[in-house]
Amino acid sequence: MPRLKRMIICDWLTMQHSLQAEGFGIRLRPVRMGDAAFIVWLRNLDHVKGRVGDSATDVAGQEAWLEAYFEREGDYYFIPETPGGIPLGTTGIYDVRGTKGEKGRHIMRPEVMEVGVPAGMLATDLAFGRLGLSELRSTSVSTNLPVHSLHRKSGFKQVGILRAVQTIGGSPVDLVEFILKAEDWPKFRDRLSPLAHLAGKQALEWEKTQSGKRQPWEETKNKLAV
Repeated sequence: MPRLKRMIICDWLTMQHSLQAEGFGIRLRPVRMGDAAFIVWLRNLDHVKGRVGDSATDVAGQEAWLEAYFEREGDYYFIPETPGGIPLGTTGIYDVRGTKGEKGRHIMRPEVMEVGVPAGMLATDLAFGRLGLSELRSTSVSTNLPVHSLHRKSGFKQVGILRAVQTIGGSPVDLVEFILKAEDWPKFRDRLSPLAHLAGKQALEWEKTQSGKRQPWEETKNKLAV
């Protein structure tokens, strides 16, 4: 299928994944095909490698993954961004079955790591609100300590460890299992709100420093096009 036609179709399919939210100075929007270069850049950063599942190493591979994603039900992939539209990271709710789902794909760019708090909160709000879920589960690589910390602050309870169940970069890794019940979320949300508001303000200040600058993944695309 020609690239332009494929992107038009995928833009239409994006409308089927239309959940979005705003709060704490950021916006959570559905992923688009045009985000492929950003996702490749983000998931291949040094602070991410080895802590998430193996990822596409080029834009074409990520576009193929997104094309399949747009056809799936029960899968919601989000891009947290500034009010001006600068991507801050990724997060998601997926494998939704009945009233249960999984939370993951939670990665923030290094300049704004603190935005992981409001981004995660908005995604959880959607899960227990618009999606009507009663339980969120999550599995995280055992070495991904920042995500473990955020999960615990968000009310997730560790329920187990899966030994050597996934291979990343050719090596087996352990996954830590977490569960969050809908009824536990409100009290933890209240505790996190001050941190989320602070992170949102910091993101707005950071956005001002980006005026007129090209983003790193845009520079990579330019080099590949030469």
